[in-house]
Amino acid sequence: MDNISLILHVSAAVLFIGPQVILFLAVVPATWLIEDQRLRRDVTMVVTQRFAKLSAVALVLLLVTGLYQFYSVVPTAISDDMMSYRFGTLFMTKMILFTIVVALVALHVVVGRSVGQLTEAVIAGEGEEFELDNPRRRSFLLSALLMFVSFAVLAFGVMLGRGEFSYMAS
Repeated sequence: MDNISLILHVSAAVLFIGPQVILFLAVVPATWLIEDQRLRRDVTMVVTQRFAKLSAVALVLLLVTGLYQFYSVVPTAISDDMMSYRFGTLFMTKMILFTIVVALVALHVVVGRSVGQLTEAVIAGEGEEFELDNPRRRSFLLSALLMFVSFAVLAFGVMLGRGEFSYMAS
């Protein structure tokens, strides 16, 4: 069961981080080429709604398999006194960063909805296209931050998984 949990954990990380990279580097910049605001909004909504579902499943799977890993794979001597080992600092940092990722995802949902509402106003003729520039820029920068923090969580997970490194006394 330990190997299955680890495989699911790593797969969930791939499913969470991989699409972030693709959205950031390819999909979102490609939408910048779409001048029709309605079409741009529709394409963005389809992609982001599918990514949101995938991300939600991945985050839940990461949490469940991560807890399983902690309680069944980490040696009891380490988990009972984890702050005496490098593991404690790494684990706590990873959990703080994971919490930040969840908060950034929630914030990005709020920012994305505001961009969507503003886009609707522009489509309805109640706003100007230039008004979308700053909210879209904030959304893009927030995506970059989310991607960076997600990679940091991944890095800490890799360090935790190397017992010869993480199980050393601090």
